[in-house]
Amino acid sequence: MKKSNLFINIEKNTISEFIKSRRKSLKITQVELAKYCNLSREGILKIESGASDIQLATLIKISKILGFKINIEIEQD
Repeated sequence: MKKSNLFINIEKNTISEFIKSRRKSLKITQVELAKYCNLSREGILKIESGASDIQLATLIKISKILGFKINIEIEQD
């Protein structure tokens, strides 16, 4: 069986801005979101500013807390 790699291409600034905006609209602090995601406040700050890549597992946790869906499309060449 041929091993294949999965690449996820997300516009980092777009998702960062969306997370920050959604969190603020729900009146959730960075500290609260960090606690729910088992991260530090600084970790959330880096994600929201686009200074840090976000792991898929973390994005899934954030999506559950902030109430949005993630759709992943996989294409094979």
